[in-house]
Amino acid sequence: MKKYVLSVGDRKPVHIEIMNVDNNVLVSGELRTYRLDYDMETSAVILRFSLQESDMIYSLQLGEAEDVLATDFMTPQEIFFTIVGFLGEVIHSAKSFGRTLAMKLDNDTSRVYVKDLLQSNDSYRVFMGALTY
Repeated sequence: MKKYVLSVGDRKPVHIEIMNVDNNVLVSGELRTYRLDYDMETSAVILRFSLQESDMIYSLQLGEAEDVLATDFMTPQEIFFTIVGFLGEVIHSAKSFGRTLAMKLDNDTSRVYVKDLLQSNDSYRVFMGALTY
């Protein structure tokens, strides 16, 4: 089975950085591989990835925030494809423009803030989620 490596131009890897709400870095490095899985029980997307200089596998669970679910009735499939569509656009932007995939994790509220690389300002998309490794 062939592994897919994210790269930007001359094989420059995509950098990911996950910090906590106090701006302490939890995970930082170049992506080696990634894949998206679906958790049917929670309708969440699970981003599983590894870094180039480590054998550790990280899992970042992302589900729609409660305020989004309260205003829009979405089927589990719509939730999945909405999140995957956003992640695809952010990853493509990181690959195309050499930008860092930046995320903040709030363990107290189980929220993950993903920087929206499609916006010119410093905006984040909020998900329910957690990081495990």
